[in-house]
Amino acid sequence: MSAIHSRDTLPEVVVRKMLWANGYRFRVCDKRIVGHPDIVISKCRALIEVRGCFWHQHGWEWDGRKLVQTSVCPTATRPKSNRAFWNAKFRRNVRRDAEHEKAWADEGWNLIVIWECALKTTKEREKTFAFILKNLAKWKKSR
Repeated sequence: MSAIHSRDTLPEVVVRKMLWANGYRFRVCDKRIVGHPDIVISKCRALIEVRGCFWHQHGWEWDGRKLVQTSVCPTATRPKSNRAFWNAKFRRNVRRDAEHEKAWADEGWNLIVIWECALKTTKEREKTFAFILKNLAKWKKSR
């Protein structure tokens, strides 16, 4: 578990390098914003969250009472041992993500959530980068 980091993960670094190469300047884990989002681009009023499928349970959403599966992601597995601990941990993570997303929306931030599995293959990565750049350009114009 000591090898698990909350920032500067490989998927996050890949997204940051792409943004920098395309001329976007950003802050990393800005403490002035609730939840310290991974990437903050003030010029576009945009936040980019790069989430690990396992830790943030890609395909599961918090409905206010419990986790509900909305889609299937092969990397969002659940350990078979110590289920009570892991279920509580995943529930807290997903609930916290939902709270942060609501707070950011209330403050007027545009949010892009990038899942780890969307950066695995070159084809998926290019599609994800095109989506990010399209939205950032749109938000930059509207400011």
